[in-house]
Amino acid sequence: MRHMTIPDLAALFESLAHEELARVIGSGELTDEAQRLAQTAAAKRGLELPTPPQEDVERQAAEQADDYQGDMTMVARYLTPTEAHLLCSCLHAAGVPAEAGDTHLVQAHSLLTGAVGGANVRVPANFVAEALEIIAAFKRGDFALDDDFNPGDSPQTP
Repeated sequence: MRHMTIPDLAALFESLAHEELARVIGSGELTDEAQRLAQTAAAKRGLELPTPPQEDVERQAAEQADDYQGDMTMVARYLTPTEAHLLCSCLHAAGVPAEAGDTHLVQAHSLLTGAVGGANVRVPANFVAEALEIIAAFKRGDFALDDDFNPGDSPQTP
């Protein structure tokens, strides 16, 4: 898909049917610039678009503020990306949002592993204590499978 210029985008909004233009404006999926262009196209037609009540705007702002879990904090470092991804998946399974970092760099340029500190695992600041407990349990082997483990014997979950 080619990059649309501002005149191209303005022409697109002007070509939309009234209902489609109103839907696009209300979708919340436009960038600020695109939103401004779409609203300009609607104003040229004399379309009156509903404005959300102030309490809806405040509620949405509060929900976005509640989504913030703190800055990402590094909780572990590994020499191989596989170990970082494994721990990251373990944290996800425990309900902790986590991400593995520098994995591509370490994979592609293994000689730089020591210089960059290896691959790392990061979690939001609000989850650091929980993540450290899970990491300790992981290192103790609490999540290890027995040698005779058979996935077919596991209870099925719906």
